[in-house]
Amino acid sequence: MKKELDPKQVKAIQEKLKNMSPDELKKLVKQQCLFCQISSGKVESRKVYEDDELLAILDINPASKGHTLVLPKEHYQILAQIPDDLASKLFNVTNKLAVILFDVVKAEGTNIFIANGQVAGQKSPHTVIHIIPRYEGDGVGLAWEPKKGDEKGLDELQELIKDKTIQLYVKKEQPKVVEKQIAEEEEYVEERLP
Repeated sequence: MKKELDPKQVKAIQEKLKNMSPDELKKLVKQQCLFCQISSGKVESRKVYEDDELLAILDINPASKGHTLVLPKEHYQILAQIPDDLASKLFNVTNKLAVILFDVVKAEGTNIFIANGQVAGQKSPHTVIHIIPRYEGDGVGLAWEPKKGDEKGLDELQELIKDKTIQLYVKKEQPKVVEKQIAEEEEYVEERLP
């Protein structure tokens, strides 16, 4: 049975977290992160690929036969935090593994996705790419009903996104969403402390 913390203990933990340096916080998050534990070998996994920076494992709760998870060994909560060269390698390895899965499990298709943030279904604060082999009638539900967008709204959205895209390449800045995800990561750690 899990023991509840009294308000004094919660306040002490919150204060300690607030006073931690970014490096101390990152270390604490890594200690709590399942995928960091897997990457370091502290938790067993069924590895299908590994190099110095990346790891691919079979999902122990697969959506379908061959469901594979590809992840950086270093802790990055969301895709936006991953350096460009590593992100490129991550997608390159994912693509090659998807081709292998077509052959090995005789998949008829694949879904390749990232749940980027809690609201998108991210269950652990570590970037993971899912490769889900697909078969006719497999019952895996990843579809949604398309809704017609209004022309004016799409035009406005296009301009806003284009303006931000230009700024990213000119200023080399991270979007504000990264700061929000870091705050969520701090909450995640807080929730899991004894």
